[in-house]
Amino acid sequence: MKYFEEILRQITERLSSLSKWFFIFVAISCLTSLSLAQDEEAEEDEEDNEEEMELVVVTGSRVAQNYGEVAGQVVVMDEAAIRATGEQTLERVLRQLPQNLNPTTERYGSDLNNVTNFTGGSTVNLRGLGSESTLILVDGKRIGHNGILGGVTDISSIPLNQVERIEIVLDGASAIYGSDAVGGVVNVISKKDFQGIELTADYNSPSTAGYDETRVGVSISQQFRAMNFRASFQKSEHNGLDASDREVTIFQRSLFPGPELDVRFCCLSDGTALPIAYSIEDWLGRAIFYTVPAFNELPDETKADATAYTHAILPRRFDENSTLADINSWRKPIWGEETQEGYTILPDTSRNSMLFGVFWELDENWSVETQLRQETRTVLNNQGFIAFTGETLHAGNPFNPFDRSIHLRGQRRDLPQPHTETEGVQVNFNIEVIGRVSDTLEVEASIGQSTEEADTFRHFNLDRSALRAAMNSDGETPSTQFLFGESEASCLALGGTFGFGLCRVPVPPPAPANPFGDISRFISERPLEATSFNRLFRIEGLLRTKLFDVPAGSARAIIGLSRQTLVLESASEFQIGAVDQSPVSDISQFHTEAERTNTAIFAEGIMPLISSINEQVWAQRLTMSLSLRNDTYDEPAVVYINPIEGDSRPSGLPDPGSQNTWGLGFVWVPMEMVEVKYNLQTAFVAPQLNQLLRESSMGPSPPFRGIFLQLPNGNLQQVGVTIVEGGNPDLLSETADTQSFGVAFSPDLIPNLRVGATFNDVQYNNRINRLSNFIVDPNNLPSNITYIPETDEYIQERRWINVSSVDRQGVDFTLRWTPNTKWGDLSVDIKHSVINSYDYVIDPDDPESDEVISVVGETDGSTAIGVVSKNSSNLTIGWYHKGLELGVDVATRSSTKAVLTGVTREYSPPTLTDFRLTMHLISGSFFDVPEYLKDGRISLVCTNFFNEYGETTLTNNDGEVLEPNGPDASPLYGRMVNLSLYLPL
Repeated sequence: MKYFEEILRQITERLSSLSKWFFIFVAISCLTSLSLAQDEEAEEDEEDNEEEMELVVVTGSRVAQNYGEVAGQVVVMDEAAIRATGEQTLERVLRQLPQNLNPTTERYGSDLNNVTNFTGGSTVNLRGLGSESTLILVDGKRIGHNGILGGVTDISSIPLNQVERIEIVLDGASAIYGSDAVGGVVNVISKKDFQGIELTADYNSPSTAGYDETRVGVSISQQFRAMNFRASFQKSEHNGLDASDREVTIFQRSLFPGPELDVRFCCLSDGTALPIAYSIEDWLGRAIFYTVPAFNELPDETKADATAYTHAILPRRFDENSTLADINSWRKPIWGEETQEGYTILPDTSRNSMLFGVFWELDENWSVETQLRQETRTVLNNQGFIAFTGETLHAGNPFNPFDRSIHLRGQRRDLPQPHTETEGVQVNFNIEVIGRVSDTLEVEASIGQSTEEADTFRHFNLDRSALRAAMNSDGETPSTQFLFGESEASCLALGGTFGFGLCRVPVPPPAPANPFGDISRFISERPLEATSFNRLFRIEGLLRTKLFDVPAGSARAIIGLSRQTLVLESASEFQIGAVDQSPVSDISQFHTEAERTNTAIFAEGIMPLISSINEQVWAQRLTMSLSLRNDTYDEPAVVYINPIEGDSRPSGLPDPGSQNTWGLGFVWVPMEMVEVKYNLQTAFVAPQLNQLLRESSMGPSPPFRGIFLQLPNGNLQQVGVTIVEGGNPDLLSETADTQSFGVAFSPDLIPNLRVGATFNDVQYNNRINRLSNFIVDPNNLPSNITYIPETDEYIQERRWINVSSVDRQGVDFTLRWTPNTKWGDLSVDIKHSVINSYDYVIDPDDPESDEVISVVGETDGSTAIGVVSKNSSNLTIGWYHKGLELGVDVATRSSTKAVLTGVTREYSPPTLTDFRLTMHLISGSFFDVPEYLKDGRISLVCTNFFNEYGETTLTNNDGEVLEPNGPDASPLYGRMVNLSLYLPL
């Protein structure tokens, strides 16, 4: 009840803040509609002969009445097509789409808009242009953003048992839907057209143990007079998958600590480890071990026969009271798969999803529909065991039995295991009124809100910096603290020394830490918390009308107005970036609220130029569409909350103002067998709220965190830099032009066959990216680094900046053949996507950074876009006869390669083959079906039948194969067997 009260309160507040002309627009539309509706009742006899305008809305257009009028490329996946994929969740169904490149998945280490994917969310990334460029709709309405920094939409929050079909626009549609539709649109249509009760249940179990899934759901639809009530509920449990359960690499094992402790002392400039102990045989042949200081005191003649040891693996009960004689293994460790234990690669996720909707037909002209959808989610990610990763144990530390400084590695499995736990709630609410004013005029008005609220708790967080300081302490020698922002005079006044822009101040040493004993003082007793809140409030009204008659039919149009407000609130007590690299600075005080409102006026029209009425020799049908849009953005309202220094509000944040975009499309059918489509859309994309989250700051780089200059002789010279970071008030809006040209052919010689090819082109300018260059050529600086000769100073912008342009071109091929034979119905679907070029320019305005970088298949260096597969394919074959349905689905992509400094990384994706067997429980099937089971179905599906995984190969310049040192991009599930049951009651 409190939630609905909050919604009503927010709706009241939002309505009061709307501009008067918009409120008047909606009010006049409704009053006019009521008046005209009464007139229609009085003149009912005269209206009987008038042609009624049927309300049909298809994705990719707001006015088209069928997909033959949509100029863009549209893929429709109905219930049968969804089943044909063999997948049981919406996000996995969409991953089979060849055009969905590099999406965020629930896998550990994936990021959701540059932060760790704490909620186990999944996104759609059409064309590889970024998930923020793909618009996600539910029943034609936006559903808001997700994650700590917002900006992208989590598709996994929609259960598949609530989905009737999926409509996907593979072209830009920004002039129709707004700037976030540059890459395309995914419209999920919820299930409405059923009566009674539907039960669903499925269980997924892999052939390799370690992970399974269980889902149960129920849907109810009931008609009560003029009202239809529907409700749906699904509960799902996904067990977490540990890295040790799969042959995958999370971190390079040779560099990551093993389950036992090992020591060494590193090292010379070439990486050679120095001795940590020596042994000399006595007269009985027994090895006597000496610490380095003790060995140095021996006579030279005694040292001659000594054996030096550079590594040691410590026994399990080794502690400060142990001696070198207790060590049995003096060798370099080679840890295996056990180093991966305790790391989650698929999170342990529990979800409860609910949908409730009401459709009320007020009369033959007016209807009201409302829908509420909610999901609660709990996600658990294990972060491995507390480990030493090479911390220095001081020679004078009283807990160091080696009597010299050593570097300690290994895991402490006797301590609590760090993990993150996320609790999230997503709520989407919408109410829509649709009415027919006359046979030529209809009105639609909707109001809705989407919210996501998530709390992430990091348990048993290790204060590694404090632990390192305490391990590298003897309790007597003062340590050094680096202070920033001090002048030379103020530094000297503090008793420090000043140099290279840094102030070094001596501080008392910390109490020494015992790495073999109790280190609980370095482990957080209370969980650290990160919170996020995303809200999208929207209100929209439009008029749909017939404009006038032309020889080919009637010209139709819509004109509408929308207003939406985005709110983002984020706070974090710990680093939130993937692999603990945060996109924002000053994490301890990261608490920000941001809000921005967008108002849009849009119009779209469709005019039939040629139809069956005035058919021509050169055309059976020719339709033109035109869309216009004006977007006005208010200045963002951003507040940085600081309980110590007080809140602050930055000034000069980007105000995109008002911009116009437009679209033009043609559909031409020269003959019955051929269809030609052309679609052109323009777009401008305002900077996202998350790109404005921190107030810009400037200061020297931390010690040893500057940049390296690559010298002509190949050596690297480290130099300090002045870092500019945070929000960027100078960001410009991105612009984009998208166009497509498609041809479809249905030959008479082969009935029910349709083949097509669509050329698509996307051009982005002023793309907003974050660049992080640490090794640079001083004669060819990247666009985020500036050198000032007068002060011999390097300045690096570690923030969002307008730097890039993108030019992407590709071709999509489709084939669908559905012959009907006496042996059953056969269906063959082939989707193949080819990227001809994907050119990325870091900074077109910088002569030093205007080189064109191709990211198709292979790229030289790393880019913000990543590498995309040149070819992606999906083949689906189905056969149906007397209730028996058999099918196979095959999805594959070509390999990708990134040539980095000294290392080449190549990833070969798996070819995923799914087999399915479904028995439809209907009359006339191969066996009798009890009445209470009729119209149900039982499915047995085996996904990834051949148990394939992706393979990552690293090679150096000499062609030697190296061990991978990053997360494997494989799906990780392996072969999975699914048993599903569907029963309509």
